Amino acid sequence: MKGRNFLINDQGKNKKHGFHQNVFVDADSPKQAELAAISKIWHDEELKQITLNPDDDPPAIQLDTIWELDILDDVSQVETGRIFFIEKKKWWKFW
Repeated sequence: MKGRNFLINDQGKNKKHGFHQNVFVDADSPKQAELAAISKIWHDEELKQITLNPDDDPPAIQLDTIWELDILDDVSQVETGRIFFIEKKKWWKFW
């Protein structure tokens, strides 16, 4: 999953961040898996607590890549933590 446009306080300054995160869900279809993964992130209390976006500039979460795994696949070694990065300003936002 990929998050973008998350306004987060970073060392005393509010900055826009994006993130990547692996999410594991059980679903009957790829679309259901996408919706379940997005929901799982939106309902994450830690993320809610640090997100400072005003209503007129909401953050976004989207599917980046999806893999179908067999029930026998061992995913215990796969990281599911969120990796944040500072988003670069787009050139058109300077005008």
